[in-house]
Amino acid sequence: MTDSAATVLLAGCGDVGTALGLRLAEPGVRAVGVRRRADALPGPIEPVSLDLTDPGDAVLPAVDAVVITLTADGRDAAAYERTYLGALRGLRRALPSDAAPRVVLVSSTGVLGGADGEVVTEATPPAPQRTTAHVLLAAEELAAELFPDLVIVRPAGIYGPGRTSLIERVRTGAPVTHRRVTNRIHRDDLVTVLTAVLDAPEPPRLLHAVDHDAARLGDVVTHLAGRLGVAVPQDNSPAGDGPLGKIIDGALVHSLVPRSRWRYPTFREGYDALLGAAASSSEDRDVAERDGETRRDASSDASTEPRGT
Repeated sequence: MTDSAATVLLAGCGDVGTALGLRLAEPGVRAVGVRRRADALPGPIEPVSLDLTDPGDAVLPAVDAVVITLTADGRDAAAYERTYLGALRGLRRALPSDAAPRVVLVSSTGVLGGADGEVVTEATPPAPQRTTAHVLLAAEELAAELFPDLVIVRPAGIYGPGRTSLIERVRTGAPVTHRRVTNRIHRDDLVTVLTAVLDAPEPPRLLHAVDHDAARLGDVVTHLAGRLGVAVPQDNSPAGDGPLGKIIDGALVHSLVPRSRWRYPTFREGYDALLGAAASSSEDRDVAERDGETRRDASSDASTEPRGT
């Protein structure tokens, strides 16, 4: 489905949707990005400015597949309902009435709730705890009603460019819960998972997108502290020895996307790449600043030198 003859609609084309659109465009797929203000989307993505929660009489183009990556405009349940439930209904209304594309909804493993070291799979019944997670589960159920050919992808915690809050917490020494299990996936590997779902003739109808290492948060921050050259953040775990939080079994997604296709199979490779990119960017800024100072100094020197006769 991601060959050069395909058209893929990216509904709610934010960070993940844009990265996916750029990946799809490489082999020549027509990627159509829909968001409220789409003018800033990069060139390979065809922009469509449309508020999916209120599409009016707009009719979207016929497409082979739709990938829905929504971002709520607030942090409370009402904002999630407005964005997710409203956009799903609006999307169905704006698509051609006879359209039956494959639809991929990007949800969240947050609908599974929390557990003390329990291993969860796609067969584990959802048990959302936060009100926003309840809305995400309702969005999954609504999408199943609206789109017959639906695949739900639930990513674990997404990190990557622009998603570096844990790095900053370690850098500033903020306490963290060392015993908590952290299930993660780098944004670029999530994009790989989504392309695999689009390409698969019969993909799983529910997929947990998670990398190859469900680690305790203490292991992650210890790794980051070593790379940053700072002290390991204080542990604020409650009393006890067992892990906190769920361990997501990634066997199904790893059978769909073999390890050789993962850019960052664990947090180590992913965070090392982020820190390396940040260091390179910092060095580039330092060089640019030094070059600017040199040019300013040269200009100043030239203006004070006596003119030749």
